[in-house]
Amino acid sequence: MKMLRNIAIGASLLASMSACGGEDTDSGPLGSVDALVILQRPKRIESGDIFQYTSYQAGARIVKLSPPTADGTLETLFPTAAQGAEFAQADISGYDISFDAKQIVFSAKLNASEHYGLFILTLADGSVDQVPTDPGRDYVSPIFLPGNRIMFTTSSTLLLEPGAPQHVDEYERGVTLQLGRINVDGSDETLGPRNLSHRTFPTLASDGRIMFTQWDHLGPANAGHLMFVNQDMQELREGFGKEGKGASNSTLKAQEIAPGRFVAIATARNRTVQAGALIDIRLGTDVVEDGAVSSAGNASEANSRYTALTPDVPRDNSPSADTVGRYYDAYPLNAKENPDLLVSWADGPVESSVLAAAGIPANFGVYLYDTERQARRPILDDPEMWDVFARPLKTRPAPPIVGSATDASLNGQAMIGSLDAYDSTLKTFAPGSVYGIRVIEGYSSEEGFGRMFGTTMFEGQQQLGVARLAADNSWLATVPANVPLALQSVDKFGMSLLAEPVWFSARKNEARVCGGCHENRTGTTNVDPGQLDAFAIGATPMRGLAARADRKSSDAILANANLIQADGSGFDQLMGMAWDKAIQPIFNAKCVSCHGPDNQAGLEPYIIMDPATGESVSWTFDLSATKRPLVIGGEDLAGEWSASYFSIAGPDMEAIDENNLMVSGNFKVYMRPQAARDSDLIKKLNPTVVFPAPTTERAFTTTPHSQDGGGYAELTPTEFYKLILAADMGVNFYSRENAPGNADY
Repeated sequence: MKMLRNIAIGASLLASMSACGGEDTDSGPLGSVDALVILQRPKRIESGDIFQYTSYQAGARIVKLSPPTADGTLETLFPTAAQGAEFAQADISGYDISFDAKQIVFSAKLNASEHYGLFILTLADGSVDQVPTDPGRDYVSPIFLPGNRIMFTTSSTLLLEPGAPQHVDEYERGVTLQLGRINVDGSDETLGPRNLSHRTFPTLASDGRIMFTQWDHLGPANAGHLMFVNQDMQELREGFGKEGKGASNSTLKAQEIAPGRFVAIATARNRTVQAGALIDIRLGTDVVEDGAVSSAGNASEANSRYTALTPDVPRDNSPSADTVGRYYDAYPLNAKENPDLLVSWADGPVESSVLAAAGIPANFGVYLYDTERQARRPILDDPEMWDVFARPLKTRPAPPIVGSATDASLNGQAMIGSLDAYDSTLKTFAPGSVYGIRVIEGYSSEEGFGRMFGTTMFEGQQQLGVARLAADNSWLATVPANVPLALQSVDKFGMSLLAEPVWFSARKNEARVCGGCHENRTGTTNVDPGQLDAFAIGATPMRGLAARADRKSSDAILANANLIQADGSGFDQLMGMAWDKAIQPIFNAKCVSCHGPDNQAGLEPYIIMDPATGESVSWTFDLSATKRPLVIGGEDLAGEWSASYFSIAGPDMEAIDENNLMVSGNFKVYMRPQAARDSDLIKKLNPTVVFPAPTTERAFTTTPHSQDGGGYAELTPTEFYKLILAADMGVNFYSRENAPGNADY
């Protein structure tokens, strides 16, 4: 193997040494490093998004290269014959070296029928011990924490909510990963609160916090951002990418260069084999000490910036050019202005569809990268393997143990709120316009749905309740722990004024009280319970405090046209807006006489055409429950949905774009997701006040459709609110209330 490896890299080694001026590695960035640990995985052709983790292929190994040069000696640390035949077919997804450099924790799948589990390799004697975890779920990306703990990401929900399946992601529908930790002896396993999508690639910062990549998906938001969390998986905070300053769609595999400074991979969400460009992220003011550059002063995402370390490498999913390639990971060797990095790099068009079409995998090898001269020096490139995650085998200081306060009086729930709901960097609210904060629970196809909840690309949503603002504009609510939540500022008509564009969650007994609705991230928030009206009044209990199976409305409640009472009670009994059960009865009672299959209103249709073939189909506005196919190019755009849903929500515009179809004629989308106030249907109906109690005051100055010749009986406050909820919760057809069954994965 060593001879093959040296033959494969010999030519590039000479070229690289020339480019680097022939510098001897022993006196350079690796001069104080005796050996490197490297993960070798058999080459594979991977597709899909950057968060998938289950591509098993037997034959992975962890090796030691000493000295860390191209002609160093390669020793297999795992698996070896002495460790047992059960490890011979293992695949390894990731690893970490202990602070004292005496142990390695790694994630391995021993055969095709098992899941990825956690193992600890003791270097002194080569022994391998498995950490006891749930054998029915995957545990990957482990890192050592101070205090003899391991952090990982997992598909397990065993300790969070009994009977609750893990979420599945929005596109490949892979079971998502969430953070967890466990003692090295397998005791005290705890799981962090769940995001709707993946949380992956945790890394330990010098201040004791964990940085990781979070996939944020809520309607049009669809990206991977860096986040911080404490070691107990509380106090989640933005790290980099969410404030519009990101270098790419997704940022992953961050490693700390110095306090407040990280190197990471910048890339697109899919088709990039988890590889991309290298960026130097700085979260605050630069400080130089002994030649090392940190950026810890005033560190926050709002103050963040980045430098491209590989400017020629694409940061989207375009195929990379020859000699440019893409980087799989990077590890900093120093904190100079232009740091030296250990990198994994592959040449050529590193883009999964191009590689798959050619039938060849990417070839990642380990290199020393001089960022100042943008020159790579090869260290290890086995032509049969991916050589990734090179790390110096040396001791390192353990950061402090960082924990968070909890409130046992919350009885296993979580508390959320803000000091001033009008304090926002995203919107300027008119004084008195915000009635309260709507809390929404999110979920995905794990509930038993197919791939889509509707045509709008939004995931499942349930209203948990609305917390009314106190006199000082503060608010508090108790909510279920460990579930994805989203917030909307709503007015007295129940319409969203501002929808936060991300999901968040909290652990049991965690209190998450912020300054406002996406307030200035560089400011300081001081919470004094004695001076907040919301604390004096008490938190609003959300209806979602029941178990997951009970967080839905009955058919009778959904069909009730007069649920909201004169005193304003009853609105919070409406949770999911199942279109066929909550919305269709309104159309049946008030609308189909004019807007049915016979089109008594005489509306003109719109046309969808395939310019390549000349084929076209037409659609006429129809609010009936009938299912009408709309087939073009062999694809039925409407047949899954009722005619009313397809007429109101419109076609899947992503499918329209992907198939290069053209839409013309009387085309209109009548409900805008998360924007009832801007939706033509809501404007036409002109709803009345809901909060704090129903009145006849209208939302708009225009004449309501019931009074302009529309010829239908006026909608009740309950019916208005159902339509508003349907719009503000993503314009979905499905909710828990009409789930076709339970997913079995």
